[in-house]
Formats: sequence, structure tokens, C-alpha cells
Amino acid sequence: MPFLVIMSVGLAVYSLTLPGAMDGLVYYIKPEFSNFSLKTVVAAMGQLFYSMSLAMGIMITYGSYTPKNDDMEKSVRYIEIFDTAIAFLSGMMIIPAVFSFSGGDSEALRAGPALMFITLPNVFDSFPGGSILGLVFFVLVLFAALTSAISLLEAIVSIISDKIHVTRQVICIAATVVA
Repeated sequence: MPFLVIMSVGLAVYSLTLPGAMDGLVYYIKPEFSNFSLKTVVAAMGQLFYSMSLAMGIMITYGSYTPKNDDMEKSVRYIEIFDTAIAFLSGMMIIPAVFSFSGGDSEALRAGPALMFITLPNVFDSFPGGSILGLVFFVLVLFAALTSAISLLEAIVSIISDKIHVTRQVICIAATVVA
């Protein structure tokens, strides 16, 4: 994952050098209060709960594995900081590139999460060796998604393992098949 973060920083910097990217940066960073509504707050809270894996049992399960002498407040602070930084970095990587490749059309942003698969291939195509770096980047994204999926299954595996005392491997396989 550290290599994925390093690549993301590089992509964000490169995206900012593309023609028209500064308009995207301004769009991304400058708040537009006329678009602010209760729906915006609810969407932001939904993203927060999803991103931080709150109310899914994941944090409780992982918390149960930590030693008693760990400083939980410090750990939570790190999680909050890194989660927010990665989310902000992702926006820095994609939004300026969307503006660059769409000619400044903010409507192109409506693709949502698919933007990564629409815009980043254009970014990779725009520099030499980009197809190889693109392959590496998307493989790393795949591994990041798999670790998140493992995280989601961990709560289930932990509970069933504690209740029926079957090996974790068997429960992992069964939970994966069911999922």
C-alpha cells in the first residue's frame, strides 16, 4: 500500500501539470456554498461512515485484537488523518485530470466512483510508459480492494469462530463462498 500512496502522490502532481487542470483544482478546493444543502451533509456523512468502516463491526473486531496497552485515541487519530489525507489525495489526482480531459466540463464529474476507471487511463496514456504504470497502479488498487473485502469478512469470521470453534480457514472459505 505504501507504493500505491507514492504512485497516487505522483499522479496528483502530474495531473496538476495537465492543461486545464488548475481549473479543476480550483473547482475541487474552492467551496461553492450555493450547492450546500442537507443532502450534501447526508452524502458526506454516508461517505464518512463508509470510508471509516463505522457501524460495520470491523473496527470493533480489529479493536478486540489490539493489546490493552495500545493508545486507542492515538490510533483513531492516525486512522482519521490517513483516511482524510488519502481521500483528499484521490481528489487531487482525479478532479484536475477530469477537467483537463473533458475541456473543463464539470458535468464530467457526475460519473462518480467510475471516474477512476474513466479518467486515470487517459492520464496514464498521456505519458511514456504509462501503460505499464497504469497496470501496476490498477493491480495495487485491486489489492487495496481485496484487503478491504478481507476486512469486511473478518467480523463474520471472528464471530463464527468464537461461537462454533471451527478453524478460521474453514470459516473464511465458507464466508467467501457465501459472499
